[in-house]
Amino acid sequence: MVYGGKTNMRDVIEVNHLKFNYRKRGVLKDVSFKVGVGKVVGLIGENGAGKTTLLKVLLGFLPDHGRAKILNSTPRLNYDVSSMMQGDLKLPGVTVQDILEETAAQSTSSLDIERVLKELDMMDLIHQRLTSLSGGQLRRVSFAMALIPNTRLVFLDEPTVGMDVNSRQRLWQKIDDLKKEGKTILITSHYLNELEKIADQILILKDGKIAFDGSFNELQSKYLMTTISFKTELGMDNFTNIDSLKNIRKKNGIIYIKSRDGDRTLQALLPLLNELHQISITRESLEKIFISMSEEELTDEKVNHTASI
Repeated sequence: MVYGGKTNMRDVIEVNHLKFNYRKRGVLKDVSFKVGVGKVVGLIGENGAGKTTLLKVLLGFLPDHGRAKILNSTPRLNYDVSSMMQGDLKLPGVTVQDILEETAAQSTSSLDIERVLKELDMMDLIHQRLTSLSGGQLRRVSFAMALIPNTRLVFLDEPTVGMDVNSRQRLWQKIDDLKKEGKTILITSHYLNELEKIADQILILKDGKIAFDGSFNELQSKYLMTTISFKTELGMDNFTNIDSLKNIRKKNGIIYIKSRDGDRTLQALLPLLNELHQISITRESLEKIFISMSEEELTDEKVNHTASI
């Protein structure tokens, strides 16, 4: 599949106030965001948040009612897009080579099959039937199918599910290579620790809307929690009144301080520095921030429910 006219553009994806209902239930209530050229975007949200529905709208599988543009055209008219969705093909009698050749035949700019398989360390699978592959191997084949059309925009829905560690590392390395080539990749994944390392832009889908749109550093700045850990012979009571302290705990001889302002807490610790050893400072991970956001939503719901009683 090849998109007709190669035109310069600022935004590869543009979504404005997109809504989508499924059996009268609002899945996407008011979704707006833009994605620039050559960006790796991490789309995250709880199960049922509408991530896959959003991808299907952007791919033209579901109606967008004129609210979405992909590469300056409507999703259904765009052919410079490839995808790796959930639910791998497991066709009886079909080999890996067969399905990749069929994929390549649908594009006039497809990559060489053997080249892609070698890059992904998959040459040993080329003659195997799809029905004989494990779940992780099938995901790798689906990833290869998304790469072969050589499109400018790639959608990956939970790409690493079932993959072993080495396969996941090769996938993320290939995504980094695609980014360097100027390709744009939108990824949904539950492996948030992997997304935070590679995504230029994080989209958090919550309650049918985009709750956050920005870089991981920008997200961290909204959740200023910093964890400072160290070993010391000093008692816990030396640290309980430190500036910006949220909580403190001791486990296996190590004291962990969670702070609302890491800089102020470190300044407060300076007079005790000679008594502290094996000091470690970490900011909140994407996974912890996402969990915090979910807990905040549950707390808000509980408060609202109590207020209405």
